[in-house]
Amino acid sequence: MRTVVFFLLIFSVVFASCGHSKKTVSKTTPLEGTYWKLTVLAGTTITNPRAGAKEVFLQIKAEDSTISGNGGCNGFGGKFASATEKIKFSNIISTMMACDGMEAETAFFRALENTDSYSIKGDTLRLLRARMAPLAKLIAVA
Repeated sequence: MRTVVFFLLIFSVVFASCGHSKKTVSKTTPLEGTYWKLTVLAGTTITNPRAGAKEVFLQIKAEDSTISGNGGCNGFGGKFASATEKIKFSNIISTMMACDGMEAETAFFRALENTDSYSIKGDTLRLLRARMAPLAKLIAVA
């Protein structure tokens, strides 16, 4: 009888350890196909847009390797190339409207041009250059 109990105990321990472990999965927002709203630019928190300004955002489309968005005044588009945590934006063009307070838009476009890598943690995208502080932080908006 002890032998049967022993084998049942061993069997239950082995069975419990096979294929029943929980894996922690970190849920991150995908880079492509997400509406990314600018929240921090060059270390400065972006609050509500000034009167008449549009929300600053970026969208990345994998299908044709393009980007689009708005800098607060002007819409823009361009291309991107991406590998694991590396990204390069290029051929960025925008409309040419003049608005009050265009400094932030100019700084955002410059940040895009200078970005060479990125990181995503949860719903936050950080645009980076080398090991410097993030050039910009954006959050995913549903």
